[in-house]
Amino acid sequence: MDQQNIVITSTGCITALGNSLDAIATGLAAPPVVSSARTFEFHELPAETPCFRVTSYDPAEVLGKKGLRLKDWSTKLLLGALELGFKDRYEGTAEEERPGICIGTAFGSVESIGDFLSDSIVGGVNHVNPQLFANTVINSPTGNANIRFTVRSLSTTIATGFNAGLDAIIYACDYIKNGYLEAILTGGIEEVSYYGLVGLLRSGALSKGAAVRPFASDADGTVAGEGCALFMLETEESARSRGATVIAQIAGTGSTFDPDGFDGDGEACGRAMSMACDMAGIEPARAGFIAASANGNRAGDRTEAAAIRKIFGDTPVAAYKTKTGECYGASPAITLACALADMKNGRITGTGTTYQPVSGINLVSQTRKAAVEYVVVNACSCDGNNSCVVLKNR
Repeated sequence: MDQQNIVITSTGCITALGNSLDAIATGLAAPPVVSSARTFEFHELPAETPCFRVTSYDPAEVLGKKGLRLKDWSTKLLLGALELGFKDRYEGTAEEERPGICIGTAFGSVESIGDFLSDSIVGGVNHVNPQLFANTVINSPTGNANIRFTVRSLSTTIATGFNAGLDAIIYACDYIKNGYLEAILTGGIEEVSYYGLVGLLRSGALSKGAAVRPFASDADGTVAGEGCALFMLETEESARSRGATVIAQIAGTGSTFDPDGFDGDGEACGRAMSMACDMAGIEPARAGFIAASANGNRAGDRTEAAAIRKIFGDTPVAAYKTKTGECYGASPAITLACALADMKNGRITGTGTTYQPVSGINLVSQTRKAAVEYVVVNACSCDGNNSCVVLKNR
């Protein structure tokens, strides 16, 4: 396996915080902005449900109106982030040399799946538009991106639940290191949907106070979110050959699985973080801060906190989901974008509220200045998957 460095050379984001890395940095410096959802095309929730929605993105303005009518919101998020962040790279590169695309998502467009079924039940099977069936396939957004930008090398969708956005990045790193491609666009997408919100409501996972309080012993749940965060990964040699600016390096990665899910002791989560640090060639003490996966779910937060305390001791911990919400498969990629924004701006964004976190971890409540070389980004899921990426500032 080629051990050459894998670097990030550009980003593209459409999130509740903003639609670029700079906009995310500005959004992190402001109080959380929670919107809401209730009415959808085929269904309506009992009441307005708080969530972090993308509100500053007009697909027609960014992508043009042609062909948008049959595309769902997940696809529009992905295509928009691509258009805003990487259009010049793709259009300025010969088709056979264009970077591949590898996208992580938990559900794809679950709204498309549910609406297609709802339409067939209400109006009958002869009533549905067969052109909309393609949207029900989980890799439809990635396929649409490949078609729009005429990418012939790689079209991959990683569907590993809440870890998908980070697992897609790890997959892309491995793919590049094995010499298959020099560059891959990767990250995660997810949409707020009626069906997703119903699932969270019925499971009791949503916060009644409409606030995400990561690692709090009395946390009452999470708030749903949505968005897309993408990163151009390539070999450092490739970046240098075309005179590209290196933003950061993917210095290490780690993945583990625990069949017990959130087991409380964080052993599997800790192993993922240790693996990533080992690959990066650093001791855990060199991490400037941890970008946590915590979302207000007590069991999950307690498990991750135990692992952080054991591996990293008093290293500062940032919990970005206070300002992005739980974006399912997109969350790890959006968290990485937030960590990257903080790293480049010499700070660690705080939660904005002060409370005693579980396991005595060093949770950052008030934003502080910090010049860091390494950041550890976590993704820990209730299904037992744990993923970790170590970013190196460049």
